[in-house]
Amino acid sequence: MIILEWWVIATIIAALTQTLRSAVQRQMKPVLGDDGASYIRFLYALPFAWLVVITYQQMTDIELPTTTLWFWIWVVLASMTQIIFTVLLIRIFSRRSFAAGTAFSKTEVLQAAILETIILGVMVSLLTGLGIIFGVVAVVILAFAKSALTRAEILKSCFSKTSAIGLASGTFLGLATVCYKAAAVSLISNDLFMRAIYTGGIATTIQVLVMGAWMLIFTRQQFVACFINWRGSIGAGFFGAVATIGWFTAFMLQTVASVRAVGQVELLITLAISMLWFKEKTNLIEIIAIFLLTLSIVMVLLGS
Repeated sequence: MIILEWWVIATIIAALTQTLRSAVQRQMKPVLGDDGASYIRFLYALPFAWLVVITYQQMTDIELPTTTLWFWIWVVLASMTQIIFTVLLIRIFSRRSFAAGTAFSKTEVLQAAILETIILGVMVSLLTGLGIIFGVVAVVILAFAKSALTRAEILKSCFSKTSAIGLASGTFLGLATVCYKAAAVSLISNDLFMRAIYTGGIATTIQVLVMGAWMLIFTRQQFVACFINWRGSIGAGFFGAVATIGWFTAFMLQTVASVRAVGQVELLITLAISMLWFKEKTNLIEIIAIFLLTLSIVMVLLGS
């Protein structure tokens, strides 16, 4: 059955833990600032990422992968673009046109499909491609429906600075995901899971060092605050590490575009909780968007 495929399971786990990681980051943002809230998802993911690598290596007695020049090129590029994406996304949280920024950041699924074709030469099927487009449209509709904006305000928001930041963050995330797959594929190892977790460990190390050095120079107070407030921040690292392992494992088994498209199931789960648990009412526009998003995920699964 398609729902039991390993890449689907890994994607769902990644999507759910990513949601929890973002929740911790939003909670810590008033305490740590934009850069600090961005940094904790790397800093506190580092020990968990390498713990998984070492544990798996000891349990299976599999040798660590052999790196190549292309691996280092791709993993450095992926690490840098993910840092930029994370900082941009955190900045969206504090801007007035939050819904517009969030909506445009979700176009990363479509952008990843395009970038994957250009960089890796991997094309999705027609059914998967249509599913991805439906999904992006659904997410954009949901973002604006929840914001309760008028048509004039929505049109104005689409051309706002926040929308530009959201679109840029989607581009950087799309590029990061494709580069991560390219890096993992460049490793010399017969074990796909080892390739995935080893890439994650290396990438997290690079991100901790580079962003940490930058913060020491420009936002030292926020850098120090990340260590002082470790109790509230460690959750972002744990959930971030699990999400990274889930995403990278899924990327090794399926196209990046398909994985990111199915990963939007987190929105359906969030909406289901809000309706069933918190008894929040849903309007017709949201129902249409939910139908489109569900249809898009089904189409991607059938086309993959």
